[in-house]
Amino acid sequence: MSDMINLDIEEIGREEGHLIRSCKVKINGNTVITPTRTIGVNQSDTLELKVAESLIDNQFKPFGEVYTKVSLSELNEYINNDEKGGKFCSKISDRVLQLKHVGALPYILFSITDDNGNPLNQLMPERVQEFIFDVLWGTPGNSIIATPLLGILSNPNDYRTLIETFHERQIAAIDRKNLPIMATVPPSYTLIDPKLLEKYWNYGCRIFGYNCENKKYGAFGYVIERLHYELSKFSKQCEELYIINGLNSRFKIGKTETSRINNLLGTGFGFDTYSPNHVMARFVVQGDLKRYIFNDQNYGFTNINDLEKVKNVEELVNTQVLKDIDLYDLSEMSDYSINKICKKHNIEKTIKEIREYPEYIENNNLLQHLLEKDRIDTETSEMKSFQYGHCTSDLDRWFK
Repeated sequence: MSDMINLDIEEIGREEGHLIRSCKVKINGNTVITPTRTIGVNQSDTLELKVAESLIDNQFKPFGEVYTKVSLSELNEYINNDEKGGKFCSKISDRVLQLKHVGALPYILFSITDDNGNPLNQLMPERVQEFIFDVLWGTPGNSIIATPLLGILSNPNDYRTLIETFHERQIAAIDRKNLPIMATVPPSYTLIDPKLLEKYWNYGCRIFGYNCENKKYGAFGYVIERLHYELSKFSKQCEELYIINGLNSRFKIGKTETSRINNLLGTGFGFDTYSPNHVMARFVVQGDLKRYIFNDQNYGFTNINDLEKVKNVEELVNTQVLKDIDLYDLSEMSDYSINKICKKHNIEKTIKEIREYPEYIENNNLLQHLLEKDRIDTETSEMKSFQYGHCTSDLDRWFK
């Protein structure tokens, strides 16, 4: 694999007995240190990019995700109409180059739907697939080839067919675009087929994407455990490492005052990096004005109107967006303005936290750091139950 694809993964730290680790990932001369997070943009939203730009440096060099949700009908239209197709591809290209310009390592993530916006749940028609290939390999600056999110395919053979076609295109393009593939792992535990994972591995895949579908990490504990169990066997045989990217990771869990961070905790559940969530919530909670900001002191969320009750409030509000605002003025601001302030604060705070994680891991004390955050007791207990390279007998029974 490494002789063909310009990808090298080196483990630089691990917390003994747990899935918490730090890796140095080199792709075509660019280096990313994990754990990290992905800076997410789409065709209409670049807020994460604007906030993250000043925080990207040698200590924090993230992946960048250009999320592109598109229906099969739209794709057929772009194929048949050069003007519309050109505009579509140009927007994607602009976003890739914007991410690359600020120092992120970009990839394009297609989410392909039916005409109602639901997951396609089937393989793409050949003509559409060729168009997707041309965009992925033909967009300047795209650093990783990500297999699209298609929903749940009917059986593992469909996933095998998909990765085979991607691998064939990769080999055909390797002299011009020597890019690694990020293979999306089937989201259902019944589809985590060792033979499919072996095919992924034999085709050189060392970056894997797992669609968290806007659910908390703990809900996937047994799936992620099995995924690591299988991949670790290949890794030991070949003496090559892999990383897992949590796609569509849920930002927070809990309600109002009980809410706590979720996506930042991916490293404790075996994810090396996490990406923003693009899945719309099924139920919108009435009266939730999104006035809550991430509190890095306890890893919970604090109502922006209750900041005067917070100990060491100066440390909490030391973000670019809040440090120049008089807290007494917040009550007079519109819901729109408050929502934007909260989003900017949350992006900056979570980046500042995760950029410190690799050093904690090298010193073997990230888990201890997380145990000190009293709002996430449930999550840290779940993390402690995960054992690296060990699959419990109960899990073995599930997958026989």
